[in-house]
Amino acid sequence: MMNPALQQLGFDELRPGLTMLILHPAQDTPELRAISPDWRSRVANYQACLSSELRDYVRQSGVQVIGYRPLREALRAGAREPENHRTAEPS
Repeated sequence: MMNPALQQLGFDELRPGLTMLILHPAQDTPELRAISPDWRSRVANYQACLSSELRDYVRQSGVQVIGYRPLREALRAGAREPENHRTAEPS
């Protein structure tokens, strides 16, 4: 069973297709606590990102992790050819 911090990342609810997860991982420091009201979730994100349990889970789940360049290319390609896009035929 995955720990609750990892479950909150939402991997079990992912649908096929492109999904972008935005995390704000940060080490627990006095400065972080002073400037960020959500410091607890940032620290939990940091701990989850370091977890071998998460790496193993992602690998076993079939999720394909990509970087920003392939993400940008996929978004640009999708913007050019939306799934429901049809061009009008000349009359």
